[in-house]
Amino acid sequence: MDDYASTKPLLIVVMGPASCGKSTIGANLARDLGIAFIDGDALHPPANVAKMSAGNPLNDADRLPWLQIIRATGIHECRAAWEKGDGRVPDQERAEGKLGRPACVIACSALKKSYRDILRGHTETGPEDKPVMKTIFVYCNGSPELLAERIAARQGHFMKPQMLASQLATLEDPTAEPGVVDVDISATPEEVSSRALSGTRKVVADMDSRGE
Repeated sequence: MDDYASTKPLLIVVMGPASCGKSTIGANLARDLGIAFIDGDALHPPANVAKMSAGNPLNDADRLPWLQIIRATGIHECRAAWEKGDGRVPDQERAEGKLGRPACVIACSALKKSYRDILRGHTETGPEDKPVMKTIFVYCNGSPELLAERIAARQGHFMKPQMLASQLATLEDPTAEPGVVDVDISATPEEVSSRALSGTRKVVADMDSRGE
């Protein structure tokens, strides 16, 4: 039996409503940490894409299989990272600016706490037994005015401007939850990416100090 679980694999979810920049921030964060990045939009079942393309917001029943796919993808990517060698020499990797554990980044809106709990591996009967993959969130936090301005400028994306109001009404602020990095997106892209990186490293260092 391998010691994969003992390396405390980690899923980093970069979250927030449409047009907050989570895909760009997530890709930059993954690049800086030397880990894989996946855009959660690419993991939507075809029925969800068709519904959103028609300008209709998703409901909880639509989102459930998507969230489960994201969790499963995180598990797969972390296992692949470990098999490649990531997380096997934690102290050396931390000295190189990495996390010292197998990890990946996935961008996902994760608007409600119940959605985030699914991504944390919680089910109706409690936390999953295995594999033991931790989840933290990087919250791309922006004002409604800034988000509306950005989404109006987007071309060719299935998310329509009128759907932003629905997303903001659904959003449950995650900042009081454990393992959340709150990043103000009104700064320059470089500053936002830097804050996401430093905040993530701090959360993971705190987890290391607690043996999580």
